[in-house]
Amino acid sequence: MTRPPLTTRFEDPAVSALMAGMGQLSETDHEAMRHLKVVHRFIGRQRSLIHEGDPIRQVRIICKGWAIRSRRLDQTRRQILDVALPGDIVGLHLDGKSTSICDVEALTPCEVGEIDADALERVAHQNRGVASSLHQNLTCQLARANDQVLRLGRMTAYERVCSFLMDIYDRQRLEGALRGHVDFPITQAIVADLLGLSVVHVNRQVMRLRREGLVSLQRRQLVIHDEQRMTSIASGRAHMVAAE
Repeated sequence: MTRPPLTTRFEDPAVSALMAGMGQLSETDHEAMRHLKVVHRFIGRQRSLIHEGDPIRQVRIICKGWAIRSRRLDQTRRQILDVALPGDIVGLHLDGKSTSICDVEALTPCEVGEIDADALERVAHQNRGVASSLHQNLTCQLARANDQVLRLGRMTAYERVCSFLMDIYDRQRLEGALRGHVDFPITQAIVADLLGLSVVHVNRQVMRLRREGLVSLQRRQLVIHDEQRMTSIASGRAHMVAAE
């Protein structure tokens, strides 16, 4: 059940962390952002935040919880494009008519901060630091999209799983998570839809990683036991090292 919206000022810790992570902002930039109105909405697990084709009038920030971006081919086939973590912006993936090009669904219960898109655009137009920060955010999302293309196009199933696990691990480590331990509320079915594999194939790769002592997955936690080895596999260089 969706709770009623609550209007606040732009001082939510998750939003502040997002802005702090996107570049150096001046006090003028911060002051401009503080005057933007933010509406917080609480979205239940597996409930939709955005439908493909929806007109986008708000920029949405994941304050708490995880979400996924995806496109569906039919009732049985979909491709998950990315996972959104706390601090990430969703709803910036638009076509030429300012409508969403993908679905966004709550993977876990989410708290989402909504900002009027036109108001944010005016602030960005008047404050170069804000515009630069938003551009940097889009650049980071583009880099992750490029990584996803590489996974699907050229990596083996083993490399795909390693690459995805390290991506989730590294993104949370940037937020100060305990070394080696990060949240992982993701089922193997979700991983399969993201990596273009069957659930059985994903399970085989996860079991292999466990046998090799590289990772542990339990109680919605991911533990990386050998960051160097996992990074080598995720980058596709492990076979080169083995051959030397």
